Amino acid sequence: MTNRLAALAVLAAMTAPAQALSMNDPLTEWSKGTAMDRMQIASRLGKSFNSISDSFTAGYFLKCIDDVAVYGNAKAARIEDAMRECVAARMPRSPDAE
Repeated sequence: MTNRLAALAVLAAMTAPAQALSMNDPLTEWSKGTAMDRMQIASRLGKSFNSISDSFTAGYFLKCIDDVAVYGNAKAARIEDAMRECVAARMPRSPDAE
């Protein structure tokens, strides 16, 4: 009986849904996350930033964060940091910025 309970506990733990990605997760989690989790974050970002520029779409954020996540020195960064890089890459620079 104890073995059966232990087996059921292990099975329940294996089939439990994984926790969704958050902006505070490291980029290593982005790479491990499901396509649905990555798309949910990219969609939220696209909706949030689309009023700034039409180029800020879910597809843009999905590809951009994917690209940032593969940089070797970006592994300690968070998903939020990658989002900032993606926004900065598309924002026009002012002539005074140096």
